[in-house]
Amino acid sequence: MSNSRQKIIYFEEGWNFVQKGIKKLQNNLEGLPGPSLTSVDHTLLYTTVFNMCTNKPPHDYSQELYIKYKETFEDYIKTTVLPSLKEKKDKVLLRELLKRWSNLKTMTYWISKYFSYLDRFHLPRRSLPSLEETSFLSFYHLAYDEMNRQVMDAIVSMMNRKSAGETVEETLINEILNLYSEIGERTRKNEPKQFAETLMMKANATSFMSRLQIG
Repeated sequence: MSNSRQKIIYFEEGWNFVQKGIKKLQNNLEGLPGPSLTSVDHTLLYTTVFNMCTNKPPHDYSQELYIKYKETFEDYIKTTVLPSLKEKKDKVLLRELLKRWSNLKTMTYWISKYFSYLDRFHLPRRSLPSLEETSFLSFYHLAYDEMNRQVMDAIVSMMNRKSAGETVEETLINEILNLYSEIGERTRKNEPKQFAETLMMKANATSFMSRLQIG
């Protein structure tokens, strides 16, 4: 169907529909009661965004949708991710961080699919980060920067307890260091991987977790 015959979806109407679908996805990830997204839901969300991006100006809402995409992740991290991390300590904090990173990747996977037109056409023309990089950068700036000190303290504390002869969850530390490496790769930031490598050297220097490997 050509754009001239395509039904115009005005921004408020279209975004309200997409926002409801995203909220349903978030509720599913949080384990809240409610219906799961179906294959029909996924298709309708993709089609709505596509139509909102392919109408002629002034009804091409590509830039507005990119801003909303970014705001969606920023709001989710501020209102859901950070509060869940700030109220936890030690290994409970580390487990929660793994869960939150996993949820963010799932959320990014699906929402990026709905907004994939932006990745293919809108963002390259404006030299903007990809959708995936945009969401992971939001996590980096809002969650990683905020919680890094507490996470590092939790890891070092576990390493010190191990050195003192206590039994700790070495797999948990391995997973966190892998997470840090992945954050660095997905955001193209050096700090997370450097942190992981520094702790790895500390672990090796104290003969702690000699088989640990960072992916």
